[in-house]
Amino acid sequence: MSVAPELHALLIADIGSVTTHVWLADAVDGETRLIGQAEVPSSVTLPVDDATVAIVEAARRIEEQTGRRLTDGARLITPQNAERDGVDVVIACSSAAGLMGLVIAAVAGDVSARSAERASRATYTRVLQTVTLDDAAHRETVSSADGAGLTWTERQVQALLGLRPDAVLIAGGLEDGAQDALVRLAHIIALAALDTQVDTQGQQRQSIARRPVIFAGNSQARDRVTAVLAERADLTMVDNVRPSLDVEQLDPVRREIVRLYNDRLLPGLAGMAALHRLSRTPLRAVCDAAGVMTRFVAERYQRGVLALDAGAMHTTAHLSSQGRYSPAVLGGVGTGYGMGGVLANRGIAAIHRWLPFPISERDLLHWLLNKMLRPHVPPATREELLIEHAVAREALACALDALWDQHRDAEYDLVIVGGGILRHAPSPGLAVLTVLDALQPSAAESVLALDLHLDSLGLMNACGALAFTEADAALTLFERDLMRNTPLATVVVALGDGRPGETAVEAELQVQGGATRHVRVAHGEIARLNLSPGRRGQLTLRPAGGVRIGRNAPGVEVASDVAAISGSALGIVIDARGRPLRLPEDSRARQDMLWSWLLALGVEREPLPYAPLDSAVEPPPPALLAQTGRGTEPRASRPSTTRIEEAHPVPEGVNAGDSIEQDLAKLRQTVEEPEKKRSWFRRR
Repeated sequence: MSVAPELHALLIADIGSVTTHVWLADAVDGETRLIGQAEVPSSVTLPVDDATVAIVEAARRIEEQTGRRLTDGARLITPQNAERDGVDVVIACSSAAGLMGLVIAAVAGDVSARSAERASRATYTRVLQTVTLDDAAHRETVSSADGAGLTWTERQVQALLGLRPDAVLIAGGLEDGAQDALVRLAHIIALAALDTQVDTQGQQRQSIARRPVIFAGNSQARDRVTAVLAERADLTMVDNVRPSLDVEQLDPVRREIVRLYNDRLLPGLAGMAALHRLSRTPLRAVCDAAGVMTRFVAERYQRGVLALDAGAMHTTAHLSSQGRYSPAVLGGVGTGYGMGGVLANRGIAAIHRWLPFPISERDLLHWLLNKMLRPHVPPATREELLIEHAVAREALACALDALWDQHRDAEYDLVIVGGGILRHAPSPGLAVLTVLDALQPSAAESVLALDLHLDSLGLMNACGALAFTEADAALTLFERDLMRNTPLATVVVALGDGRPGETAVEAELQVQGGATRHVRVAHGEIARLNLSPGRRGQLTLRPAGGVRIGRNAPGVEVASDVAAISGSALGIVIDARGRPLRLPEDSRARQDMLWSWLLALGVEREPLPYAPLDSAVEPPPPALLAQTGRGTEPRASRPSTTRIEEAHPVPEGVNAGDSIEQDLAKLRQTVEEPEKKRSWFRRR
């Protein structure tokens, strides 16, 4: 006879860099259910510098919601007393402990270094530098600033001395292959294992800096590498990340990178000592919690599951499909503090292209930089909201690019999305559009449709944190309070060539116990059929010739089983916009197209309220962040945008290419003519 699990009053905390999210769960009718939840600003930075302060504040707000007493002054009541005040268990996860700086030393840049970079995305890391031996140009002697000749090896050591990484990953060398290259890399790491300090007399002193080094290369070179690094590193050996050219094994090195992060970075979270006394359970990284739940959901429901999260500091994508699990954790790429990472990876033009209103790239960049300084400030206008969702698109696209790099041709039919911007979207249509624009699912993901869930309460992370110690509670909370309450849309992708305005697919929805609904979707359009939560229906799709649904042949009619389609916040979304999405080069046509999508999904109800961009050419934005991109397609293909302000002549003597002088000239004219001052967002 099985024994029922003991149920506890649980307080789960997700400590982020901007927001701390706390949930209260307790026994209801013999199972663990969500009782209340609250979000408060995080307290991991100065002047508070203690993560537990925000947890207690969130608990106070839950007290107000539920009428249950959880706190006594400035502390939590734990364990629960006879009056059922307080909680029995406190469990916490965090994404606010910072990034683990990593140096990759690899034999070949396009083989072992690439595999090592993929493995590094298992948790919150930042690759500080990659050293490879296959670039012949780097081997040549060059002249330094003072005229002394430096070899390639000396330059690598000199560069590494100033980095102070948290860990080093050595990778490369096929099994049964050459060993000398790995030994040379080990010597470079050993020579750079120094810390330089200045004593009280002003003298520089150097000491050995024993840093963690993970060796994931040719196993036959382990003894020689150990001999080189024995006195200068804490060396860990794992299986070769690339034992042969056609075999890549990432899991062993991933596990070691995650272990190092949990052992070295998580204990540095502000207020960790107080948090440890409070929780009495190990603090987990949020990305670990999300990864555990992704794998669990895929196994339990036998589905391909993709979990996306656009956070303020980090963006993650976890995929579990066909028995294979792949994480893509992009540290420092986010919608708040991580906005600089988005700009560096995608460029300002990539964000600008998603905006249906006129704004110059310069003003957009200034807005983004201000948002990075104040990520906790919510959007005050529709335009600011749309900018945030444009950033979220590109942040998610970065994570997805990294995911597809390691898991090509992945199949998935369940997508769970989270992150503050998406959770707090004022319209489900805006959340759907943001995710679809970033994800751009093709017809190959599923036979018919893609189920999209919005984790509006952030329970994915809460369940994952619970799963390590309270597995039964995590399961019940996920199935009862997450999956039942978060259906966002059922998405159908119609793919095929056709002229704009021509019919791509006709859809018919027979609502169980209700009416039959029809919609015609043209090429380049997106549309929806309403099917409320709790209702079910049968969907029939009749694509035009040359248009296919799922893996079916072009032009073949597709129908679901009777009552197989479940209702959701947005119902059924039919996307016939083509893949990849192509936005018009003409600014007015692009504005109209973006606005039409907002209208189609119920985000907006009125005609486009913005005037077209003026014809004056916008000068290039400052090179602070926008010029550090990687030459992605959005940056290369989009022309510079045009200015929204009325053009003013530049005074004589001012260089037209000098953007600072132009700004000063405009500022002087604004002071002299205040009636001509305009806002960033000009409406009709």
